[in-house]
Amino acid sequence: MTEAELAGVIGIAFLAAGCQSLTGFGSALVAVPLLSLYLDAKLAVVISTLLSTIVSAPLLLEVRRQVRLAKVAPLAIGSVVGVPIGILILREVDAGVLKLLVAAVVILASVLLFLAPQFTFGGRNVLSSLVTGALSGLLRASTSMAGPPVVLYTLSHEKEIEEFRSTVLAMFLATSVLAVPGFIFADLVSRDALKATAVALPGMVLGLLVGAALRARVQPERFRTLVLAVLVITGIGVIVSASGVLG
Repeated sequence: MTEAELAGVIGIAFLAAGCQSLTGFGSALVAVPLLSLYLDAKLAVVISTLLSTIVSAPLLLEVRRQVRLAKVAPLAIGSVVGVPIGILILREVDAGVLKLLVAAVVILASVLLFLAPQFTFGGRNVLSSLVTGALSGLLRASTSMAGPPVVLYTLSHEKEIEEFRSTVLAMFLATSVLAVPGFIFADLVSRDALKATAVALPGMVLGLLVGAALRARVQPERFRTLVLAVLVITGIGVIVSASGVLG
């Protein structure tokens, strides 16, 4: 990778980490579209997943006392099924096509939640959690964007910010812990991916600090709107970047 490309990775890591710190999710939703603008889409997915793994760990540590195993366990178990399928998709299927589909679903679901706040994406039960977890794991491994299924599912049931963040962050780390070894086994983790991740660390740290400072200023009643806005904006970004890949 060139020095200019690595500099871009640092800036993107700052934005991605800041978004993740502020809302509890969004690092991949920010990173993948931007990285895909000038890097191979599959390399972008691997770099984003490595960055997301590192970012999620300290954030989860902050809210560890709010993590409820009964909520997280079914989601994590479901991801065990989804991650291997996602790795196969990443290896064999055009990443741009998959990103377009994901972005369309994200935008549609976000608009539904914004227009009808009382709407829920299925009742909270073991089966719906398993399905959500499987979809999240599949998307983590294939596009790095594990967020849409678990964020929309959790947001439609959780009203407390810290409860939402703890569940989402725990799930993200679980999918990453499964996906990264799978990437290594599938020979998808290149030297460029490792180099970019290492270089991005200072930007990630700064982004985490800025996001934490902003989070203290966000009122609970505005948090839901902020989350949905991030989903819609990044969904549009995914469509733009995927269209560039396909073109």
